[in-house]
Amino acid sequence: MHIIIDAALVTELRRLVMSTCGDMVSFMRIQPIAHATRMKVWLPLSKPAIDRVMAAVMRSLPGAEFGRITPA
Repeated sequence: MHIIIDAALVTELRRLVMSTCGDMVSFMRIQPIAHATRMKVWLPLSKPAIDRVMAAVMRSLPGAEFGRITPA
């Protein structure tokens, strides 16, 4: 799955993901977009982890945009 967030929120997203399902995250790919004011973050997660991360992100980072979720 991928998420687009403001660049200033990368640390908060990382903290949120690790506290929600850190044991299920093998890596996190981060790419700057839009002149590095926003970041695209890829997370390889299982379905239960995706549900938990999405709920936590929607509560804590309401400006986040969720992209396509594709099965691994």
